[in-house]
Amino acid sequence: MAWPEISIDDFPPERDDEPSSLRQDIIDELSDHFVCALNRELLKNPDEKVARQRVLNQFGDPIKVARQLWLEAMKEKMMSQRIMTGLSAVMAVCCIAVVGIAWSMMQESRAFNLQMLEQFKQAQERPAGESSGELQPIEFQLVQEGSGDQPAEGFTGTLSKRDGNDTIFTVEAVSDQNGLLDFGKLPWGNYLLTLKAPWGEEMDSLNITTVPGRGFEQTIICPLGVPEKVAMQLHVNWREMPEGEDYYLLCDFNRTAAIRIIEQTGWVVKHSQTDAEDRMVILFDVKNNQMTRCPLTSKGLFEAVDPLKLDWRALERINQGKYGPPAIYLIKKSELSRLSEINSLNEIGVVRLFNDIDWGIYTQHFGGVFISPFKAFEIEHKLLKQLEMQNSSSLKYIDGTFHGFSTKQFATSSFFASTDQPNVWEINIPDLFPITRESGSLSSVR
Repeated sequence: MAWPEISIDDFPPERDDEPSSLRQDIIDELSDHFVCALNRELLKNPDEKVARQRVLNQFGDPIKVARQLWLEAMKEKMMSQRIMTGLSAVMAVCCIAVVGIAWSMMQESRAFNLQMLEQFKQAQERPAGESSGELQPIEFQLVQEGSGDQPAEGFTGTLSKRDGNDTIFTVEAVSDQNGLLDFGKLPWGNYLLTLKAPWGEEMDSLNITTVPGRGFEQTIICPLGVPEKVAMQLHVNWREMPEGEDYYLLCDFNRTAAIRIIEQTGWVVKHSQTDAEDRMVILFDVKNNQMTRCPLTSKGLFEAVDPLKLDWRALERINQGKYGPPAIYLIKKSELSRLSEINSLNEIGVVRLFNDIDWGIYTQHFGGVFISPFKAFEIEHKLLKQLEMQNSSSLKYIDGTFHGFSTKQFATSSFFASTDQPNVWEINIPDLFPITRESGSLSSVR
C-alpha cells in the first residue's frame, strides 16, 4: 500500500462548493512530499521503519496535515458563506423590526384618528358660542413716556397675521381714551404690529407670537407728543477748498428720517414733502458760515435759487432725533442757478474708500456721498487706472466718469439732535481736487 496511507474519506464531509479534484490534489501533493522525505531519510539510515518515523516527526500526522490543507483551501469560501448567512439574518431581523414599527405606527395613527373624530363630533355637538375656543383676545396697553400710567390715546395700530413672508390678513385698531389698543379675538400664531402716533411718528415694527388657548397683552411706552424742534448748527472744515469762487454745500437729508429712542424702541419721523419747514435740505454758505432751508418745488424737487433772496441764518431748527448722513453736493456759487439739473441725476459713479478703495454705481439715493453734480471729479492717474480695472464692463453706464466720493467713516456716521446739549454737526470735507488715496483721511462727520 502506498505510504502515507491517506484516503478521500479522511477529509471532512464534502461541501457543495468544493472543487471536485481538491481532495485528490491534496493527497497527491502530500504523498509526493512524504515519499521524497522518506527517500532522503533512507539514504541516511537504511532502516525503513526508522526513516518513516523520522518523516512523521518532521511533518506530523499526514491525515491532520491533509485536513489542514483542505481547510485553508476552503477557508475563504466558508467565511464568505458565513458572512452572507449573518447578513441575511440581520436583514431578516431588520425587516421584522420595520414591519413591527409600521404596524405600531398604524395602530397609533388609527387611535389618533379615532380620537380626533371623537373630538370633532363633540365640537359639532357644542353650542356655536363654545366652538370659538381657538380665538383669543390680542390687546396692547399704550402709556405715555415719563407720565406714569397716563394712557396714550389716538394711536393707530395695524396687526398683520404672518405666515413666513406672507400676510394672511390685517386688522386695524385705534387706542381709546384708556390707552387700550384692542384688536379683538384672533387666531393664535405670528403677528407683525405697526404703530403710528396721531402726528405721524411711527414705531419700529414689533413681532409677536400668540399661543393657543391664551390671550395676549403687552404694554408699550409711546411718545408724549410731537418731537421737539431743536437748534442745529453746521461747522464745516474744508482745508483744500478750491480758490477762485465761493462754494456752497447742499446737504440733502430729505431721504433720511429722524429716529428717537423711547424705552429702547425706535420711533421714526419721516420728512414731509409738502411742508417747507419740514423738508430737510440745507444749503450752507461755506465762506460766510451760514445756512438756510433750500427752496424746493411742491414735489420736493430742486429748483434754481438766488442766494440774495434767501433767508440766511447761523442756526436751523429741526426735529429732535438721530439722523443718518446726508448727500452733500459741492456747489459753486455760479451753479446755484442750475440746481434743477440735479433732479435728472439718477445714477452716478462713486469712488469708495472703505476697507480698500473701489467704486460702485449709486442710483437716486446718495446718502453718505460727497457729490460734484456738474463736473466729474478728477482722479489721480495711477488710482484711475486701478479703478478702471474693477468692474470695467460697467463703466459704460457712467460714461467712465465719477461724480461721487464716499468713505466708510462718512457713510456710517450719525448726527444726534438732542434737547439737552448743543447740536453742532462738524463736517470735514476731504481733499477731492483731485481724488487720491489720501482723500479719505480727512473725511469725518460728528
